[in-house]
Amino acid sequence: MNSGERWGVVVHNDDHTPFAVVHHLLRTACGLDTDDALGMTTLIHQSGSACIGSYDRATAESVVLRLVRTGVRATLRKDVLENAEIFSAQRVDGGVRVKVAEQFARGWEPAFQTLETLYRRNSYVYGLRFPRPIRMRRAVLRKMFPDVSASRWQSALFRRRHRKTLADRALVDRVWEQWINADPLTLTLDEAEDWLVVIGQIRALHLLARKATPMHFQALGHIQYQLVLAIDPEAQPRQEDQSAVTEPLPAK
Repeated sequence: MNSGERWGVVVHNDDHTPFAVVHHLLRTACGLDTDDALGMTTLIHQSGSACIGSYDRATAESVVLRLVRTGVRATLRKDVLENAEIFSAQRVDGGVRVKVAEQFARGWEPAFQTLETLYRRNSYVYGLRFPRPIRMRRAVLRKMFPDVSASRWQSALFRRRHRKTLADRALVDRVWEQWINADPLTLTLDEAEDWLVVIGQIRALHLLARKATPMHFQALGHIQYQLVLAIDPEAQPRQEDQSAVTEPLPAK
């Protein structure tokens, strides 16, 4: 066994484990402090899974054993980077200081390119969950952005009126130029909000992608979560709020 190998522990969300149990185990089994455990538990709930740490093989197996014995689904992944290693955002004077690992940043280049291509009029995109290319204006936008009305016709009119805002190629290009050079980079609050928008659109696009995995959504969820906490620290949910959502209702 290679002692230099690093193994990530990935915890997966389910419909029956109470929020408080996961929060407790992240503190006791994984050594996270209360705030980090709360943020990680929230990320697991919202994204479906999250890498809670990177360890040597023996330590990783010990952590997974403690989790699965308590009914929490956890898996081992080789060479998985911790969330803190791939992206961080911190509120500073004048804005938000972001740092994106270079390898991670480059890995998302195809997603930015696909999004920018989609926002060209009459463009097509391949690799989605459809049997043939999809015209952007009639299908992809409709699937990426939720209906704003019970009437599909009114929703279509809304998207048509606001297409320049919804499908803003210039915005995607600006965020990409900042994203690829964020090692580190200080954004204004408005620029950080732009990042929040574009990452959300990439996440919406990945819902349609054939090759999207839970780890993609974990990474995107982590980025948005860290950005929100840096932009608006009061946005962090209280533990009791999350428990009310995730804990199963008592049987009648």
